[in-house]
Amino acid sequence: MPLDPEEMLIDTDALEWKPMGEGAWGKVLRVCAETGSWTVLLKQAAGTFVPPHKHLGPADFYVLSGAVEYRGGVARAGTFAREPLGALHERTSFSEETVYLFTAYGPLAMLGPDGNVVGVVDAEAMQAVADM
Repeated sequence: MPLDPEEMLIDTDALEWKPMGEGAWGKVLRVCAETGSWTVLLKQAAGTFVPPHKHLGPADFYVLSGAVEYRGGVARAGTFAREPLGALHERTSFSEETVYLFTAYGPLAMLGPDGNVVGVVDAEAMQAVADM
């Protein structure tokens, strides 16, 4: 019986890690143009960070290895975290190589030093990474 078009079965080991910023790589697993949600398996090198950003939709993540240090505390391997709409992150850092599964249910507004929006990471941007 064929899978419903909305069902997926992805061998993540068969996907190539694609660059997603300095010290960051990703494997885009799903992008939904209808809802704007996206899921990506992320790998961050030790000593790297995600710049300041604001969640324009909620998000959740699950840490497979390493640790994510963010406003909610330190999420280590085995931790699931939920981030609400409007969550503001001044800096998310990685003291060790970290692999985590991240699902966003809307865009992320990337913020400059003055707090103004300097870019947006959304489903369209994730689709561009997937198409690389």
